[in-house]
Amino acid sequence: MVNLKSTLKVVVSRHIIIKLIFISILLSCAKINSKSELIFKDCKVYINGKFFSGKFEFYKGDKYILSNVRKGILKIEKTFKNNTLLMEKSYDDCENGFQRIYDAQGKLYSEGSFSSNKRIGIWKNYIKDSVYFIKY
Repeated sequence: MVNLKSTLKVVVSRHIIIKLIFISILLSCAKINSKSELIFKDCKVYINGKFFSGKFEFYKGDKYILSNVRKGILKIEKTFKNNTLLMEKSYDDCENGFQRIYDAQGKLYSEGSFSSNKRIGIWKNYIKDSVYFIKY
């Protein structure tokens, strides 16, 4: 015969643990700052006079841009339109990195390295079922 009192204790304990985990996840979510709260100087990002680490967002026309900064240095930038990822850049330093461009359906269209916002090296372009390489 099953002891209902013991079974109820296990179920209630599990329910409480799941709720505590859920609450801790919600509380640990990172705050996303507005770009207007930050200061940009010499390829560094500051907030309240100190290097900024975290995420910031801004809107450019009908596009939403979400950026991730670590110790004052921009690391990742993602551009969205209508909740579809259009572009993502990962930075090696201030003006150099790797970029992926997506079409309006969110499918990878091209990727390659950049320097000073200009394409460099060999870029891959994905068109239909083929890959084309272009050297910049």
